[in-house]
Amino acid sequence: MIKSSLSRRGSCVLSIFLALGVSCAHPSGGAEGTTPESVRGVRLDLGLRLSDGRWLELADLRGTPVLLFVFATFDTVSQASLTSLRPFVPQHPEVVVIGIAAQPRAAQLVEAWAYALDPPFLVGANPYGYVENGESTLGKIEIVPTYILYDASGYEIDRTTGLLSEAELARLVEPLPRESD
Repeated sequence: MIKSSLSRRGSCVLSIFLALGVSCAHPSGGAEGTTPESVRGVRLDLGLRLSDGRWLELADLRGTPVLLFVFATFDTVSQASLTSLRPFVPQHPEVVVIGIAAQPRAAQLVEAWAYALDPPFLVGANPYGYVENGESTLGKIEIVPTYILYDASGYEIDRTTGLLSEAELARLVEPLPRESD
């Protein structure tokens, strides 16, 4: 009795999220909107539920450059990327690094992923499904991991995919001004 009630509730909640995701979906700039010629396209504006339960609006981070690490909890390349990100994050305090899970039911898996792997940055998921492989509010996400760099005004200035070394991450953020020591 309790099990069927819980599964029925879970189905209802999932249906509500799917309905919200479909009804609230809107076209984004996609890959075409993120070329160097159109850097002043759509600004970063996305809400995330962090692994510790807090809510974060990425638009509130304007004034600070942001590097989004778009990953999947089940992806071994995403997990291996932590090897480069661990030393990179403290060496680059001028940029806020945030991990965003891009997969179905990401919100349910992010807390366990963050707990198990202890990444040196905030980790979250958009509970409305706005960040999944394919077209998203972040543009086209075809491969995980994907790194998306935003300037302090919230505009995308670079994006790359795959397993990056610490040196490649440092080159990615070179256009950003460094904090003085």
